[in-house]
Amino acid sequence: MKNATHLEFYNLIKINPSSEIWLKSRKVKMRMLKTLMSNIKKSLNQSKISFHKYQLSKDSARIFFFFNNKDIFSASEVLKKVFGIYSFSPALRTSNNFKNITERTLEIGKEILEKDDTFALRVKRSGVHEYTSKDVAIKVGKEVLDAFPNLNLKVNLSNPKKKIYIEIRGDFSYIFTDVIMTEWGGMPIEKKRKIFCIDVGRLNDLLAGFLVMRRGCELYPILFELSENRKLLEQRLLNWKESAKYSFHFNLIARKINIVKILEKVEELLEEPQYFCAICRLLRFDVLSRLLKELNIEDFNLIKAISDGISLNNSTFCSDNVDLDSIALNYLFSEVPIFTPVIGLNTENAKSFLTKVSSNLKKVDYCQFKPQNQVINIEDVKIIYKSLNLDDVIEQCLTNIEEYNLFYTA
Repeated sequence: MKNATHLEFYNLIKINPSSEIWLKSRKVKMRMLKTLMSNIKKSLNQSKISFHKYQLSKDSARIFFFFNNKDIFSASEVLKKVFGIYSFSPALRTSNNFKNITERTLEIGKEILEKDDTFALRVKRSGVHEYTSKDVAIKVGKEVLDAFPNLNLKVNLSNPKKKIYIEIRGDFSYIFTDVIMTEWGGMPIEKKRKIFCIDVGRLNDLLAGFLVMRRGCELYPILFELSENRKLLEQRLLNWKESAKYSFHFNLIARKINIVKILEKVEELLEEPQYFCAICRLLRFDVLSRLLKELNIEDFNLIKAISDGISLNNSTFCSDNVDLDSIALNYLFSEVPIFTPVIGLNTENAKSFLTKVSSNLKKVDYCQFKPQNQVINIEDVKIIYKSLNLDDVIEQCLTNIEEYNLFYTA
């Protein structure tokens, strides 16, 4: 049997937007649908996949992109990584005329049905027509049985071996064999939703950024370097390039800030080493605040929040208590909120998510300090951090920010 998902007469892909979009007001829904279409268009263009046109159905429930048949498979691979899509189906289009629906259904049946198959027609209908969905299923199903008498076909509505979908929307009908579910669904990425992503090298930091990106946010990864090992940075960038495959219609840029010299000074000056990790956390909040307020970097003034990979599953060098309690001190430096989307995941949940993002992600030994027995007392840490007087070394490190273009090409 031929690959039913990409039959040679398919010339479009029918896209079902994420159901979450439909929970919004009409105004917001239409904005998101337009954004989704734009993101799909940019993703296809970036992958050098041509299409003839695209359109939104009259009821705004479906998006259609029209292709040459040879490009259907490549386009499907791109669509799997576009946030805001619930599912899609390579399909053919015909009129809502009953005769045309029957003819095109038989055309597909000829390609996919085999001897002794069980089959079912799954019919959906939207709009005003002279027939019901049940009418179509019964009459076209009978035509299929009559057209292939030598195949000994049987109808099985509960567990068929083969399915043919017929979706009638207004003046047109769409006939297809598969519904391809995307891994993530989510919301289309919108340029107005800008988020800093703190990354010290933990895969959970990358996952936190990925999950807020899935919610429609444009990411600005800030890579804090806690080690002088250059190979570790290279692997971290490779990890981020895997994540960038889901947003390659945006020019994703990671910015690396080396704070090793500052931490060496902290290590030298700190009389209470059990607070080292808490001080490091405050240092990172301080740096991000200065990025927002002092540096004239395009769009940084539009940053709305910060993502953080705190997980509470004891999977990192830092104490979970230190990570959690120190977030309360972000107000000392910044007014933007901190999102912690990984905080409810156990180790297996986080691993499962990361594997879905990419099987190529690799852990790195990101911190050369790895202090033991870390604790936090918020009032003590505030006083100690101020006493360290790190302003000059922080300003120095901000003059040496390195940028890495994570732009992905298929």
